[in-house]
Amino acid sequence: MSLEQKKKHTFFNTFQNDLRNTRAYNNFRKESKEVADFYLTDEQRERLKGMTNIKRSLFQSGWILRAMFQKLTPMRQMMFVAGIIFLIRVRASFGDENFFTIDFNALFGGGLLIVVILLELKDKLLAHDELEAGRKIQESLMPKRVPNVNGWKLWLYTRSANEVCGDLIDHMTLEEGRFNIVMADVAGKGLHAALITAKLQATIRALAGEIRTLPELIGKINAIVHRDSPSHIFSSLFYAECSEVNGTIRFVNGGHFPALIVRGNTVEETEKGDAALGLVRTMIFTEHTATLNGGDRFILFSDGLTEAKNEAGEFFGKERFVDILAKTSGSPEQIGFAVLQQADAFIGRSTPSDDLSLIIVQKL
Repeated sequence: MSLEQKKKHTFFNTFQNDLRNTRAYNNFRKESKEVADFYLTDEQRERLKGMTNIKRSLFQSGWILRAMFQKLTPMRQMMFVAGIIFLIRVRASFGDENFFTIDFNALFGGGLLIVVILLELKDKLLAHDELEAGRKIQESLMPKRVPNVNGWKLWLYTRSANEVCGDLIDHMTLEEGRFNIVMADVAGKGLHAALITAKLQATIRALAGEIRTLPELIGKINAIVHRDSPSHIFSSLFYAECSEVNGTIRFVNGGHFPALIVRGNTVEETEKGDAALGLVRTMIFTEHTATLNGGDRFILFSDGLTEAKNEAGEFFGKERFVDILAKTSGSPEQIGFAVLQQADAFIGRSTPSDDLSLIIVQKL
């Protein structure tokens, strides 16, 4: 080997070693392994072990591309195939034969784009799986939709705009013939709202029944929310305690919509509430009382219902909601589904912009 060849050999070896030691290269190797682990099955990984390097690279690439393709929706599969076709230019001659001409630069560029898509799709699917697991945990923490309570009928419903929900609905049986109903709405939606909702639910469940006066209870919850939540995050909360003996409902409203009371065909609105939770550390909340007679209904709702939009950008609105309540009779569950049916018909094909929650409590 000549001196010039030795210099070139030393240069390329040094370059390769430097490349292997760079953070970017190490990250790429790590991501490549993550892609293979994500898309390949255990059987495929076992089969790769007995292959030569070239054969292993070809089979691994093919299996990964097939797995990625299968995870796409039908429309995106068609777009993917069309994109590959356009990377290969087909030229027909005027002679006796037709042939393909391949632009290898275009294929190399397309290959790089496919690698990027693989990485992004892997990250998205992993995040989706984690959110799906979070949604299932949220559902397991929710109360029964139609719980059994002496002297009352209850119906509790919530529907998230995304995989996880930032609204909270809850119900607990307390001592001395009491039970509570809770509705809260954390500012924003998505994962951060869902995490704060879970903590808020745990806080309410830990303190409810331990502190008898409602203003003191909500004040304590507010102090915890203010202490533990980011400064720009706040939560509305409507907390009510009902008696199984009579139709008395004691409640505190912290920044939520006033409850609606339906007596026959008449719809009343309770008093407006105090400030939302988490805005200031110390807050004095006011307790209110409502009395329901047999057949009367006490209704809580979130803005995901009244502020739902149709394709024209119009809101479903409180007036339309109140009109449905005044004209619809039946059990809380029947009334609730009637409201949802008309809301969904109004929304049409529009994408929901917020979580939707509804609680209907009826005195027997």
